[in-house]
Amino acid sequence: MAMLPESADAVIGVDTHRDSHSACLVNPVGGELAAITVTADAAGYAHLIRWATEHAPGPNVVWAIEGTRSHGAGLARVLRAAGR
Repeated sequence: MAMLPESADAVIGVDTHRDSHSACLVNPVGGELAAITVTADAAGYAHLIRWATEHAPGPNVVWAIEGTRSHGAGLARVLRAAGR
């Protein structure tokens, strides 16, 4: 099995809340590359996907989303539908 640094260009960790989501883009060994906070709605999710595309150092991005059964459920659905 490949280790994360060998299989991903970056990881985006998302801290989800009712009204906003904060995301941090890190390289595979944990170095912070960029951070953002977006609204927890369709417009915010679209902004987050554009931001990730613009800032990720490559196409292989792993998403780590907190609360996919609560505040992160909408984002998880949108990312899955977008093939992320």
